[in-house]
Formats: sequence, C-alpha cells, structure tokens
Amino acid sequence: MMRGNGLRKALVLAVGTPLALSLALACIPASPSLADWPTKADCASAGLKNCAALTAFVKELRAAVAAGDKQAVAAKVAYPIEVQLGDGLNVAGPADFVRQYDTIMTPAVRDAILKEDPFVSPRKLIQMVGEKAQVWLDVDKGRLLIGTIIIE
Repeated sequence: MMRGNGLRKALVLAVGTPLALSLALACIPASPSLADWPTKADCASAGLKNCAALTAFVKELRAAVAAGDKQAVAAKVAYPIEVQLGDGLNVAGPADFVRQYDTIMTPAVRDAILKEDPFVSPRKLIQMVGEKAQVWLDVDKGRLLIGTIIIE
C-alpha cells in the first residue's frame, strides 16, 4: 500500500515537472494521523469499545520497538504466534520471542510498526502494512495484542 511520502515519491518520478507535481500533490489528501484514524466505527467493528486503547497500544509498541526493548515488545504479542517467514516460525511464548527477536523484528517489520498508521481492513482486522511486512493486531476481551506477523 502506498500512502503519504511513498505516493509523493512515485508522483515525482511519474510527473517530472515542478508545476505538474504541485498540481498532483494538491490532489492527495493528507494521511490521517494516529489521533484521528481509525474512526470510532472502525474500532467498534474490530471489537474495541473506543479508539483510545488502540492509540495507547500503538504508541507503547512504537516506543518499545524504537528503543529495541525486546521484553516490552514480547509482552505485546498473543502466544503462540506463527510468524509467516519462509516456512513459518513458531513462537511459543515471550522468552521464545525474545530469543528470536532479531529474526522476527526485521527492518521491514520495524518500519511497518514505526511508520504505518493502523487501519481496520474490510475483514475487521487491525493492520499496519508496510512495503515488505504486515503486523496484524488481535482484540481479545478488549485487549490488543500482536496476533500475526507476515514478512515478505
């Protein structure tokens, strides 16, 4: 999915001239910020009572990933989790996640978490989708956890 700067970069390559680029950029809506996306209806359809829980979860997850805090990231995962990488990587619990952290938390996964805003898919899944990785969040009794990691 191409949004924000990625779309702007593609337009620079496709359009070429500054005037045409300015006109094209004027037609692109600003990317929604974490503060106003997803909507209350999106959060409710995914099983959340409100979006504040999602906002807090994503902020905490991003802080842990940015700091390289393996234990804090591992605490935000639903276990067991299958990381879809190659033939699949089964992760039984937090200690297993920490041990395999560098294999799981590739630059693509970190980028999906740090740079992409969550959205609710038509299948009612909360996702952060990057260029080469996806992170899906599960809602269990109102609690958010990472439920799936897909690495291309």
